[in-house]
Parts: sequence; C-alpha cells; structure tokens
Amino acid sequence: METSIKDNVGSPELVLKVLKQHLPYSLPTLRRLQFMETPGGCKTSNSHILSTFDTEAPGKNFLIAFLDFSRGPDTELWLYSSLENPANPGDDAVCEEQVLRLLARVRKIEGNYEAQRVTPGILLIGSIHTRVFKILQKHSLVKSQTSEHFKFLFRLKDLPLGRALPDGLSWSEVRPSDMPLILSRTPIPYQERMMKLNPSTSIESSTCIPIAWAFLGPDGSLKLLHCEEEYRGRGFAKAVALKLFNDNAVDLVQDGLYHADVAVENLQSQGVCKSLKGTAEWTTYWGWVTIS
Repeated sequence: METSIKDNVGSPELVLKVLKQHLPYSLPTLRRLQFMETPGGCKTSNSHILSTFDTEAPGKNFLIAFLDFSRGPDTELWLYSSLENPANPGDDAVCEEQVLRLLARVRKIEGNYEAQRVTPGILLIGSIHTRVFKILQKHSLVKSQTSEHFKFLFRLKDLPLGRALPDGLSWSEVRPSDMPLILSRTPIPYQERMMKLNPSTSIESSTCIPIAWAFLGPDGSLKLLHCEEEYRGRGFAKAVALKLFNDNAVDLVQDGLYHADVAVENLQSQGVCKSLKGTAEWTTYWGWVTIS
C-alpha cells in the first residue's frame, strides 16, 4: 500500500496522543507541536502538521512532522518516525518510504509557498535521529550537516536543588537589548526576532549585564546555554539552566521531561548536562536536506 502523507489542518489531538505514547523518542516533535501555543513556537498560516494517518491511530510504522517555511533560515521541520523507537520494532523499509514521501509532500508545499525563501530547494531539519539521518544519507539528500550531537534527557524529578546567588548577582530574563551580546557568543546564526520570543533565564551583574543565560527553543530544548568566561567554574551555567527548567515546568512542560542536543566534541556542555542529572540517550544531527 502506497504511503499517503496527510496535512492535519484540524485539531492535532490524535497526533499528540500518539507522540506521547512514544516518549521519550518523540520528545522533540511533541514539544514542537505543544509549543505552537507559545510566542516562540506560535502557529502561523504556513504551519503544517504532517503525518501518515489522520482520523485513526496508526499501526507500527508511522511518521509525524511539523513544517513551517516562514521560520527559515532557522529550523523549518521536525519529524518523528516510529523507526526511532527501539521498543517498537517495525518495518524499516516502510519507514524509509514514509520519510521519502514526506519530503515529496514538503516539495509540493514549497511550490505553493508565496514568500521568497533564503534556501530554495533546501530544508533545514532539526534534531534528526541518527537512524532517520542515515536514510537521508543513503538517498544522497543531505547537502550539509552539523557534527553529531548527543540527545540529553532531563527528568524534573531528578534535577538537583537550586542555589542562591552571591551578592552582586541577580536573576532576570534576557531582554531585547541583551540580544546582540547573546548572539555574539554563539557561532550558530540564530535569528534575533525568533530567539527573543522564547522563554529565557539569565543571571546579571549589578550593572544589569548578563553573565550567564539559557533559552528554551521552539521544540522545548535547552538552547544557547552560556556563562561568560570570567564567571566560569562557579556553577552559574548549571544554576541558570536549572532555574529555566523549574520556572517553566508547570506552564509549558507537564510530563517532567526536558532535552538538549550537545555536540559530541563539546565536553564542557556535556559536563553541565551531567551535573543536572541528564543522560545521553541517542544521537542527532541538524541537516540541510535537498527537496528539489
């Protein structure tokens, strides 16, 4: 039976229910859909919830994706394939076909997209599970990619206790006026207009200059965690991430799970994640994928 990709223009309750049944592997895509109700991940007229099913629950082999070209050149697509869940043995060939059919559907959607894209014919997919990434490589669809990343999971019940800040430092949120400093500290070309909409926490000095900060991305992941060099070694990166998680747990995350993608060569950030009782569960990539 040929795979058909449905564009769920209505309520995504069934899609969300299925994704929840496949936690934690479905977490990035689940969060991206849940965060459509937040400023940083808000649904637009260009948002599409794509899946291999619509009115009935899927079988063992299925795929769910979120697409929004208007977010480019930032991440435009997140996807979850049942292939990613080791507790859900299915048909690898069927899952492979579903991934290819998804990209064919995305190609058609791009053809109807009225605005000018920065990367026409190229799609930025975020947090791609290694098993899905290998399918894209097999078909020579990956134009470029990041280095391999560990997917760290954090469970609210396991997080360590927070800490009080020393005199001269205070808690805050990242302000729009702070964004030039924040973006100057990362090699990743995030868009200021997008990042300033996401939940954030910062530690600032008595002169109101941020010295450590972190964001929750549109997929609910820990983003842009940073501590200024002169303040390192004092636990501030851990503290700011912990407060970000705790302050947003009730409103945004109700299943007690957070996640982060950390490059395999970034030992310092891995150390912070481990200090938060995070565990590396699988590996991911960001990939610029050919769709035309």
